[in-house]
Amino acid sequence: MIRFSVVIPAYNEVGTVQELYDRVVAVLTKMNEPWEIVYVDDGSHDGTSEALDRLAASDDRVVVIHQPGNFGKSAAYTVAFSRLRGEIVFTLDADLQDEPGEMPNLLAAIQGGSDLVIGWKRGRMQNEPLKRIPSGVFNAMMTRSFGLKLTDSNSGIRGMKRAVVDTLVLYGDLYRFIPQLAHAAGFRVTEIPVEHHARKHGVSKYGAKRFWTGALDLLTVRFLTRYRERPLHFFATAGLGPLMVGALIELLVLTSKLAGQTFQEHVAAIIVGVLLILLGFQAIAVGLIAELISGQLQHIRHERDRSENRSR
Repeated sequence: MIRFSVVIPAYNEVGTVQELYDRVVAVLTKMNEPWEIVYVDDGSHDGTSEALDRLAASDDRVVVIHQPGNFGKSAAYTVAFSRLRGEIVFTLDADLQDEPGEMPNLLAAIQGGSDLVIGWKRGRMQNEPLKRIPSGVFNAMMTRSFGLKLTDSNSGIRGMKRAVVDTLVLYGDLYRFIPQLAHAAGFRVTEIPVEHHARKHGVSKYGAKRFWTGALDLLTVRFLTRYRERPLHFFATAGLGPLMVGALIELLVLTSKLAGQTFQEHVAAIIVGVLLILLGFQAIAVGLIAELISGQLQHIRHERDRSENRSR
């Protein structure tokens, strides 16, 4: 039985592979329980793939998964989570900025009652000063949106129970919202301060585009966590405003007609009113279709779970 699984996505990090492995193994050895390290090579082309294969050949506790291209962290986590065997799962970035020595502290927090523990990188803003303001704004938006207050929501160093991992459905950049997804699923999420190091090898994989895509992903996760089971509530709420405004405009036009004016005097208002009414009805219709899809998916999941229970 494997107790600990350490998941490490890597993309063009050949300079850190051996040192990170040595440091992780040193910590896991002291933790004195069976473990494995699951590396995901995310389409590297700098020698990372070969370096990881050498580790796997020398240590059967190392699993290396090669992605055919650079598909991003969500895909890397998804494929790793489907293969790991541990009861407790740690995630680390491959750039040596995360401190493997913090894993026992993450474990202690889990044993203290947390389901997922995320590391708050205390020295991160000194190491990455250009990210101070965007990171602060993003974390404030996350707290406001999900009611989960975290200082460093996007930290790559985490510890979590296998039950949390099994609920995660990640794509796009949703890996950045793992704590929020776990919180929405009813798990207890906490954070602890951890040590953070400046990058010694390679270059950062993130640019200004990340903040725009992060805002879009925030909307996606907000929708999924709040309206996945009742999408009509979202679309009907969005469509109700235009529908009422359009109806009010048409009512005013009709009142003007009854007062002796002609429709020709209000052609623009008539067109705008009709468009708003159509927009409102379309939003509600989309919500109804989404409800049908959601209901069908829930039925499929129910039948699958019932079939699995019968086969046990």
